[in-house]
This record gives sequence, C-alpha cells and structure tokens, in this order.
Amino acid sequence: MKKNTLKIALLFLLSIVVNQTFSQTAACDGTLPFEEQNGLLTIEMESGDLPAGSNWQTASEADPNLAGSTINYIFWDGPQSFNALSGAPITYNIKINNPGTYRLAWRGRIGTGTSGGEHNDAWLRIVADDFYATNQNNAMATPQLEPRPSCSTNTDRGCPAGSSTGGFFKAFMNRHPVNLPVEERWGFVTNTNDGSSFRFIWATFNAPGNYSVIVDARSNFFFMDKMVLRRTDVSDGTAFNLNNPESACASTLFINDVDRPKTKMYPNPTKGRIEISNLPINSSLTIFSHTGAILKEIHTTKTSEIIDISDLESGIYFISNAHKTNHFVKKIIKL
Repeated sequence: MKKNTLKIALLFLLSIVVNQTFSQTAACDGTLPFEEQNGLLTIEMESGDLPAGSNWQTASEADPNLAGSTINYIFWDGPQSFNALSGAPITYNIKINNPGTYRLAWRGRIGTGTSGGEHNDAWLRIVADDFYATNQNNAMATPQLEPRPSCSTNTDRGCPAGSSTGGFFKAFMNRHPVNLPVEERWGFVTNTNDGSSFRFIWATFNAPGNYSVIVDARSNFFFMDKMVLRRTDVSDGTAFNLNNPESACASTLFINDVDRPKTKMYPNPTKGRIEISNLPINSSLTIFSHTGAILKEIHTTKTSEIIDISDLESGIYFISNAHKTNHFVKKIIKL
C-alpha cells in the first residue's frame, strides 16, 4: 500500500513538472524567436505573425524548382506605399547564437503585371548592431549604404538612391515575370538602391541574443516565400538550398517573456499629447515623418512617457524604439 501511495505521489509530482515545462513553450507562430544554428537561419515568410485586419495575405502554388513541392508565400493586396511605411509591419524575432555579420536574402517573385520593375519590393529593416548594403558579395567591401535617416549623418556610408525611411531599406528583386522561364521567376534576390543595385544586404550581431527582422508592405502582389540569413563563413549555395528545413523556434518561452506587457499608446489619433506605456527603462524613442526625417528624439527613464507633438502639423507620423527587447515602429495620427 505504501509503495502504491509513493508511486502515485511521484506521478503527481512528475505531472506538475511536465505541465510547468510545457506551459513555458509555445508554437512557432512568430512569437518565439527563430533560432540560428551554425551561422544559418531559414524562415518561411508565412510563419510570421501577420497583423490582424491588415491586407497581408497567404497563398500557395506548385514549386517550379522543387518537384512535388508547394510554395507557401505571403503578399500585400492593399494600396501600395512607395514613400512611407504602411503601418502593418511583420516582425520576425530571431535568436543569434553565433555573432558575426550575416547576409539577408529572400526568395520571391513578381506576382502580377508584365514588368520586371514593378510589384517587386517590400520595406526591410533588421534590428541589429549594424544594418547596411554593399554592391559586392563581401561584407567589408566599399562603397556601403545604410537607410535614411542615419545615412545622412554617417560620413562613411551613402544613402540609397530612391526610397528609404525610418531605418528601412526598399528591398527589391528584378526577375522578369513573363520573359523568363517559369523555373527562373522565383529566386533569392534582395537588392537595394535604384539605378545601381546594391545586391547584398548585411546585418552585424556583436553578441549572442535576441534580434528581429521587420518587413513592411511597399508594392502589392510581390510574393515572398522565405528569407535566409547566413553568416559570412556560410556560402550562398549552402544557404539557398531549397531542401533546407525552416529553422526551429527556441524551445522555451521564459515566464518573463510571457508576462511582459505590450507597449501601448493612447490616444491615437491625438491632438497633441500621447502616452506610451509599458516601455523598458532607458528607451530611445524617435519620431519621424513619412519621408524619414527625424523630428524628435526622446530618451526615457520610466516605463511610461507622455510625449507632446502639438507643435507638429496634422498628418501621419511614425515612432520607433531601438531597444532590442522592445523594438517597434508605430504609426501616429496627428489631428
């Protein structure tokens, strides 16, 4: 009898441990970070947390480059947003185990029209220690470009020709949707800089930790299948192998992450004053216009901050936070 009682007690304790362990895990739905291993990250674009109520859509078709396989992809079917962010970003949280400089490229195709220069791009930002582009497959090559507005004050870097705003590159491809054979219309092509394409986009992660890739809509009907981040010691041939599985999510979501409240802004729209709550202590907030011009920079030392934009004209503005664990870009409507 004592043995049975002891056995039941052990099973009960085991069930508590198992339940506590699994209560700290979650599905790979864009909440947990995708985990880099051996200098490589592969993320299916539809695995991101697409903003509810937005014009982001998912679809699928047969893969012309992998017999018997299906491509699942995302695209934007709303109004195009060529000079400003759409305000519907998709954030892909990533966990870097092996620091270094990584190249990003996504696999996409032009989903409508008969031009190789339309319906072919999205806004891209990598929240990292550095984010820039080169025109050679060498992270140390010069010249180098970085997005507006930081490029305007960095004498070592140029600004992209054409659009960039709020720390985002216009990232585009140029595979023709009609003139090329079907099997060549999808490809790992991610350029920036109009006229003279800078084909290589890089992000430097100085230490292991949590970072993110943010994608916002620019052109509609630009189909995006997957993105790859590969460290400089990993070849493109290895990284762009279509048989590579999607990177796994970090296995455990810590309780602190579960309980961390989301940053909120109120009121929005606003006539002047806006309160931002649930900020990390020591945040650096930037308010910028739709052209990327920095209008205000605020350093916060509290978890709640009241910002006054009554001096700004009526219109749409954006606010961003560069904090690695609480980075965001949000739209503000000034009445």
